[in-house]
Amino acid sequence: MARRGRSNVAVQPALSPAIDPITLEVIRHGLIAAAEEMKINLTRTAHNPIIYEVLDFSVGIFTPQGEMIAQAAGLPIFLGNLGAAIQTVVADVGLGNFSPGDIYIINDTYTTGTHLNDMTVVTPVFFQAALVGFTASRAHWLDVGSMSPGGWTSNSTEIFQEGIRLRSIPLYQRGEPNRAVLRIIEDNIRSPQSILGDLRAQIAAGRTGEERFKGLLERFGRDTVFASVQEMFRRSEELTRQAIRTMKPGVYTAEAFLDDDGVNIDHPKVKVTVTIAGDEMTIDLTGSAPQTTGPINCGLAAAISGARVALKCVTAPFDPVNEGAFAPLKVMVPEDCMFNVRYPGPSAIYGIILITLCDVIFKALADAIPDRIPAAHYGDVCAVFIYGTNPANKQLYIHVEPEGGGWGGCPHRDGENVLIAIADGDTRNVPVEVIEARYPLRLERYEVRQDSGGAGKFRGGLGHYRDYRILGHHPFLTTTQERSECPPWGLGGGRPGAVNTLILNPGTPQEKVVQKASGLQIHDGDLVSVRTGGGGGYG
Repeated sequence: MARRGRSNVAVQPALSPAIDPITLEVIRHGLIAAAEEMKINLTRTAHNPIIYEVLDFSVGIFTPQGEMIAQAAGLPIFLGNLGAAIQTVVADVGLGNFSPGDIYIINDTYTTGTHLNDMTVVTPVFFQAALVGFTASRAHWLDVGSMSPGGWTSNSTEIFQEGIRLRSIPLYQRGEPNRAVLRIIEDNIRSPQSILGDLRAQIAAGRTGEERFKGLLERFGRDTVFASVQEMFRRSEELTRQAIRTMKPGVYTAEAFLDDDGVNIDHPKVKVTVTIAGDEMTIDLTGSAPQTTGPINCGLAAAISGARVALKCVTAPFDPVNEGAFAPLKVMVPEDCMFNVRYPGPSAIYGIILITLCDVIFKALADAIPDRIPAAHYGDVCAVFIYGTNPANKQLYIHVEPEGGGWGGCPHRDGENVLIAIADGDTRNVPVEVIEARYPLRLERYEVRQDSGGAGKFRGGLGHYRDYRILGHHPFLTTTQERSECPPWGLGGGRPGAVNTLILNPGTPQEKVVQKASGLQIHDGDLVSVRTGGGGGYG
């Protein structure tokens, strides 16, 4: 199957003579500012640290066809496929059936590509009685009613175990809340009060974007704004094509292996063939592992998003993103593939394969642009979920955060230390003070993991130690530590980085190494020690 998207670079293409350059820049920056204000409002009004501290969300403004006009900095893996969620809602509802005041919600894995915790809220934007676009936010919900609190179930084998699934469901119709739908959601998730608070924050963010978008239309007129949008698309497309033309033409192949699928498949393969032809790039995932029993699968839209992230990194990473950036990219994904999950296949820990996908695309391009490609990074968010009953208030708590690790050595410098994995972009872990104030946990160590980077002329970046002490209760642990067996590779003769690992009670008779686990019982006084890997060395 093929999908064509619409990334930027150095030499600015000529401006269309019909567009005044000053007006264009005011509109372009106004749209980006509108998206950034959506992000600020969502951050300030969300209830759970997974959103307001970790920043596990993304927002954007889109055309009626689901083309990205503007985004705020966030998770690149969301921003690359938010349009797919809008296109699904449009296909299900019908472009002519939206009304002012409508709001829709969707988290369907098979159309949006991601796991069920990633909930997308879509708001139609009307101007002078016409539908002119959409605003959208996607945020990680703390719980969606999966078989273990918080989700991220590494042992699920079908979508029904992973939580409530919603597709193009109206939350508001003509400004009135759909109380029946809200009640269904409330009755099927844990901690509904705080999570519905996050939903209200997403709704507010969408309305913020709607008002700012309409403000630009009122100021400049619909024709001028959309002529500027098309010019933005054209310039971004040309900038990407310029960047691709600087690459050595050819067909480049690379592969890597994952540890397992969480259930029973050892070392699923990720294989990539990248073709550079003129000013276009094709990324073909044929040869990758078929759909797996365990939940590392992703939907097609997420696979395309992963390829878009890689394209953007090697063309124009510092230029704003819009739909035009991806026009020169074609993504090929076979039918029976873990990057194209079919109903009722699971996808709870889908992010693992997208992180490795980006690394393998870079690996394939090492011969095409050798002066720009790093060695592999630590390759997982190393997610840690600790949940249980808080002895202070007898309420369920769910602590979740990603962990940073080492990035690969580069052709001209060492790799970066303790950064979040590539697909997760601007996310970050939760501050120690917030964890200790909210949860019955104590952070006893947070330090750089010395010598974890791979050796080389330019060494890989370092991972970290992060140790959680359990206080006064008997909680449960859910985690994934991918690349525990298949380490981050080096390039140009560089050595692999250290692997990711989690150890319960290190240095005691109760010591236990955990690679992937869902709902593992742990106990008062236990120490959960996360040790993230380093990047591969270069040269």
